[in-house]
Amino acid sequence: MDSQCVSILPRVCGVLLVSGSSLPDDTSLEKLLDWFTTVAQTGPSLLEACPCLVDFVSKVAFNYASGSSILSFTLKLTGLIGASEDGFKVLKECSVLKLVFNPQHWQEAGLWEDPCLRIGWIQGLKMILQHSEALSFFAQADLIEPLLQLQTDPSLFVASAANQTLAQVLLLCQSLSSVGHNGSKNRDLEHNSVSMETTQNYSGIITKVSEYLNKSVVLKEISQLPGSQQILRLLAMLLVRVGPPLRDTLLLAVMNSLEELVTTSCSQLTVPLLDVILAANSGLRDDCVPKQRLIRLLWAMLNMKKPDDVMQAAAAVLRSHQSDPALSAHSARVLLLPLDIVTGVSLLDENSTEGELRILITEQLKRKSCISMICVCLSNIPQITLMASDRLPCPQRLIVTAVLLLLRLCCVDSSSSSPGCVEVVRFITGNSKVQKCALEALLVLSKSPGVKMVLVEVFKVLTEYLNSPSSDPSVLQKSYQVVIKWVGVCPDLSCITDQLREGFIQAVRKRACDTRWEARDSTVEFLGHLVEVPSCWTFTEQETEPLDVLLGGRRFTVPLLKEALQDPESYVRASSISALAQTLAPSWQDGTALTQEQEDIVAQLQEVLFQDSEGFARRAAVKYFTAWFSACSSPSSCWLLMQSMPTVLSQGVADLDWEVKLHTLELAELLLDRAFPDPSPSHSYAVMSDQDHRLPIAGHPNSCCC
Repeated sequence: MDSQCVSILPRVCGVLLVSGSSLPDDTSLEKLLDWFTTVAQTGPSLLEACPCLVDFVSKVAFNYASGSSILSFTLKLTGLIGASEDGFKVLKECSVLKLVFNPQHWQEAGLWEDPCLRIGWIQGLKMILQHSEALSFFAQADLIEPLLQLQTDPSLFVASAANQTLAQVLLLCQSLSSVGHNGSKNRDLEHNSVSMETTQNYSGIITKVSEYLNKSVVLKEISQLPGSQQILRLLAMLLVRVGPPLRDTLLLAVMNSLEELVTTSCSQLTVPLLDVILAANSGLRDDCVPKQRLIRLLWAMLNMKKPDDVMQAAAAVLRSHQSDPALSAHSARVLLLPLDIVTGVSLLDENSTEGELRILITEQLKRKSCISMICVCLSNIPQITLMASDRLPCPQRLIVTAVLLLLRLCCVDSSSSSPGCVEVVRFITGNSKVQKCALEALLVLSKSPGVKMVLVEVFKVLTEYLNSPSSDPSVLQKSYQVVIKWVGVCPDLSCITDQLREGFIQAVRKRACDTRWEARDSTVEFLGHLVEVPSCWTFTEQETEPLDVLLGGRRFTVPLLKEALQDPESYVRASSISALAQTLAPSWQDGTALTQEQEDIVAQLQEVLFQDSEGFARRAAVKYFTAWFSACSSPSSCWLLMQSMPTVLSQGVADLDWEVKLHTLELAELLLDRAFPDPSPSHSYAVMSDQDHRLPIAGHPNSCCC
């Protein structure tokens, strides 16, 4: 520890005492507290290093004129000092603890109403609760009462801090209780038995917390709604963090209140209530009574009269991977209902028990709020596809068909009509949120059995989206990702006809000239990613690249990417350089002779290094040469590559962008490795890089991983 800092500490404390509320910068107090924390964790005891702190804390406790920031700092500092048993004893002997952590003391001074002071009180309390002596003090001073009152404080920061501190109290109680039965090697808990007094303190705290939770969970009037939401969030956190038997105690204490709360059908409490039930449900044995009561609660929530609440409950059940197969199967049927109704595709059997819910959801879909319901349905399709086939409401191929029909209904330029709920079409047409959710679902559904049967339909729908002028750039990007995914999992592309290919080529060419730079950027990125898709089979039963099947090969993509090097947007220029490297990499590996077009590209990239005003493009240019050198089977035989190296290296190291310099050093390292292949000991200035010398562009805001 810096002795000079310690030597001036008494003067710093003196300044804080006389500054009152005129301290210009509160952050200096946080930095000072951080320094004290480091001292306490790494050096001798805090009081041994800084003995003046006890006097400082005592004086501030009696000085009501101090500002709230200094008071809050002092409360936290007191907790930090008392976190060690030695420090705790010193504070106790000085009668500082009872004064500092007595809420009534601050209330009488008229300071308790300040959230800053309450935060300091809570965090100081959390710091000090590290050992059994602190827990005894906490219990004897009955500090659990004010701490419980702060659980629903009007200040969200105060309430959140109080929640965390209550969890700390319970965890300490739990650890002390386990020591009482099992022993511990910890310094705090090194005795094999806990005193009767500590055990009583533990039981008293748990009882008060249980009673408080049981009473606070129930919603008596609508004005208590924010408090109920906060208590449910607290309860969910506690059930996750504490273990048995304490978790079982808390659960049994609130079970009746949870059952009562479910019957209120308050939509604002649905999500936090589900979090509590699922947190309690995890880890319980299937045959225990609490588990069975929780399952009944979930069934009750799945049978509520409000469709949005039922959808939320079903989604939560699937995400939690419940062990009850009937519950999961019912949740899947509930979630597929909106898709069934909107598209008219029969995803659920006629004997399904969701008849009343179907009527309620149909009415909901006739209102604008249907958007969120449809998105919940679509975003949970990945969870549905993970279910065992015998538990699925229908074959996955039918879900694919329904999603494709929904995408057509959402497309502005589509002429499709809904055989299902006609009223919903006016809300979902052109809605990018629904479109992206549906495309995301289609990504996952690419793994479904028998996808080749619907590949043509998928391709047609995606081409429609790429052709539509109303498609949002984010929708276009997602469409490209779906193309890559589906082509990658379908090794047989013999169903792609010349007509389909021509339509797709026109769509890609159109998007490469889009007025929106995001659309152009997604297009050139797609061209690069398509090269990396594994080979496939065509109708001639020959193995070929998907790039050739969909776009006619490099004779289409290279000129288009070369033109994108002149794009006015730097992100597009950078993406085009990366895509060119991906596109030309196979020819580099094969040692194919360079064409005039490729020589022109090299000249353009050198111009980018010299003249481009944006770092993104210059970084990509250096990485292009790095990828070229890495992929080339014999770099020395490629005259243009070796001729370009001096220019690239000299210009790269002189660049003002540090990332350009870094990539240039990586290129120089590759050159040295090839020139001196024998292993040599590394030195302190060696460039260490475990990155693959490929794309994507660092820092690219629109980079997508297809």
